[in-house]
Amino acid sequence: MRRLLILLGLSLLFFTKGVNAQLLPNIEIIRALEESDQYIASGESQKALIALHKGLQKKNTTDSDTLLSHLYNNIAIVLARYNNFPASMSCFHKAGEIEATYNYKKRGKRFISQFSYQVNYARAEAESIINDDILELMIQAHINQQTLKPSEEIESEPVDPFSIVDAFLDNKVANHYALLVLIKQPIAGQKKTNTGLGEVGHSFISLIKYNEDLSAVNKTFGFYPESGLLIPVNPIAPKAKSVIKDDSFHDWDQLLGKMVSKTQFEQLLEYLDHNISNQYHLSNYNCSDFALTLARIAAIEIQDTEGPWPLGRGDNPAYMGQSVLGGKYLNLETKNKEGLFSCSNNLFTKKSKK
Repeated sequence: MRRLLILLGLSLLFFTKGVNAQLLPNIEIIRALEESDQYIASGESQKALIALHKGLQKKNTTDSDTLLSHLYNNIAIVLARYNNFPASMSCFHKAGEIEATYNYKKRGKRFISQFSYQVNYARAEAESIINDDILELMIQAHINQQTLKPSEEIESEPVDPFSIVDAFLDNKVANHYALLVLIKQPIAGQKKTNTGLGEVGHSFISLIKYNEDLSAVNKTFGFYPESGLLIPVNPIAPKAKSVIKDDSFHDWDQLLGKMVSKTQFEQLLEYLDHNISNQYHLSNYNCSDFALTLARIAAIEIQDTEGPWPLGRGDNPAYMGQSVLGGKYLNLETKNKEGLFSCSNNLFTKKSKK
């Protein structure tokens, strides 16, 4: 009997050690993810990235699809906030199908954010878009960058409209494509079409072509009325010649992205080739109409995008942004939110530094 108890005790000891050895890496990744969730919710992107870097270094010690999906999705969110859209969308792709729910609660003029995650199906062994070694170096570079954005706002500059399409004709074989809709609301998190000081927000697009040689082409741009007019565009004089501007450094509040097919990407380029110089019209074809048209080609539907302003109404960044924040969007191919990446920016309660 005594020998049996000793054998049972030794078996239990070895089993416990085995379980602990198996759980320890997961515990470290879970701790890194919990830290990153908190920092993401409070807008502390550099701290979130430091935590995620630790998690990425431990990724080979776990076979949990849920943890890996959570890890890559969180990296995608933070890299998007650094305007690194190619790396962000590649991480979203590697995450598989995960739904991140942003539960924003308004407290006065501030927002309190909490995250919850649901992995809808096991993370696929997707063809890699970005090498994890390169991703680690990229994350470390952003950590060393210290500041999330330049100290001074970089104004978007006009570009040759047809240079957008030409950039993607690089004679390289592509294996993935992506489109992102980015929205800067006049007032973040509010359905107000203007600030009262002339600020009406902006909607713009980012297109990405991922090549087989691991290079990528990314163009982020928006549709604007011609500047320098004697009478600026207004509800009484709503028309103007259009200008395409490079919005690579433009701030944003809401983002909605999707990996698109080769056919869809070619249709996007074809539309741009024929319509990128269309006339600007405040109510009928403004920056939001331009972005929504491209989104629809990519099978993305954003609902409730039209709202009023003094002496007019139409699609606008305030309503678009609020719809994305509220989950009023669909992947028209799946009739639900599968395959869509959304995240928010600039909606954080100030917290004391930890």
